[in-house]
Amino acid sequence: MKKSISFYLRIEHTKRLLNPQGLVNVLLLLFFLASVTTGPLNAQELELHGFVQTNFSLRIADATEIRTPKGDKLPDYLLGDERVQLEFTRFGETSQLLGKIDVFYDAIEKRADFDVREAYIDLNMGKADIRAGRQIITWGVGDLLFINDVFPKDWVAFLSGQPLQYLKFGSDAINVNFFPKFASIQLIAIPFYQADILPRGERLVAFDPLPTMTIRKEVQPEQTLENTQIATRLYRYLGNFDASLYFYRGFWGSPPGMIVDVDEGSLTFTHPRLNVYGGSLQGAFLNGVLSLEAGYYDSRDDSDGTNPGIENSQIRFLTGCQRALGENLTLGFQYYGERIQEYSSYERNLPAAFPPRKELRHTLSLRITQLLKYQAVRLSFFAFYSPNERDYYMNPEIRYELGNGLWAAAGGIVLGGERDHTFFGQFEKNDNVYMVLRYGF
Repeated sequence: MKKSISFYLRIEHTKRLLNPQGLVNVLLLLFFLASVTTGPLNAQELELHGFVQTNFSLRIADATEIRTPKGDKLPDYLLGDERVQLEFTRFGETSQLLGKIDVFYDAIEKRADFDVREAYIDLNMGKADIRAGRQIITWGVGDLLFINDVFPKDWVAFLSGQPLQYLKFGSDAINVNFFPKFASIQLIAIPFYQADILPRGERLVAFDPLPTMTIRKEVQPEQTLENTQIATRLYRYLGNFDASLYFYRGFWGSPPGMIVDVDEGSLTFTHPRLNVYGGSLQGAFLNGVLSLEAGYYDSRDDSDGTNPGIENSQIRFLTGCQRALGENLTLGFQYYGERIQEYSSYERNLPAAFPPRKELRHTLSLRITQLLKYQAVRLSFFAFYSPNERDYYMNPEIRYELGNGLWAAAGGIVLGGERDHTFFGQFEKNDNVYMVLRYGF
């Protein structure tokens, strides 16, 4: 029996597709639809996979007194998301094409759209591999702790109860791996900057130190050759450990810089220049897996720490251990810290509206995963807790594999703390329960 899938896509705002990012999405979509249907590329095999998914998230915290930037009541639902993802892979003798395209309907905003999640070509050239196009890049060894992974993230998706795969999104990049004898080298060039997606008050509430600044703007780095982001990783095995050294030259994705214009009543978000130097180790140790990572954040536009609108330089570090207790129970622990440099300058120049941060912020994390019923049921719990800021994040979840590519998950996200300006405490009005139902094919 022949199966067919039809889609009805209603684009409400045509002008959105005419901006530079919209044009990139359209071109990538057309390129990959053409690639999987025409052209030889020494093609040997074409694979099509994907899923159909429904994802709802309901706010359970009382936020009736809070308004959006437009003055509206916050929606009770954080997510009303229905989507289809199609993943095309085409293999050749020395090449591969991959495209992931999401078509979705946002029931809260009542709009349909599409998103090119990934769209790249791989070339195997013997002594080097090249990947060019939109790709999700992940570095480092932390579990939901990112030090040398400075590539873009969607924190709105993370806090709203979307599947974890939507925390990261793609960069339009050229990614080259070399394999000399002494180590492997990865070079990445990202010409078009993409910042992290942060809560801005439309659905998720965050601490706002300047609520009277009603005009909000954002200035992205200009798309020039000089502003191309460069990232380099040198990696090899040292005994039982996978060792990496990292370098990144680019911009602060999160948190952004801020320029305040009191006369105009405006707040402009910017993305100051940033260098990151770091390293990591991960390998077997004492019947478990040990992870170590550190990085120095060199804030190039505020090296002396006197500009309160730009993050000071920082030292970030983590250590973690994961261990299996039996066949179906796994425990993971992490300790993470970040230390502000030039802290005395930070204190002297901090405006009265901004509550001071601690010089050293440290956080503990715990992950517990239990598999039941021949691994068809997965119970998981993940939590962050900061001992010196006394705030927390908790995410319990149950997932049930129903068979034949169908699974369902339900969970909750609980945030809070003693003060409403700390890292997790500022999100306490966003507590939610969520549900995911997905059929993969």
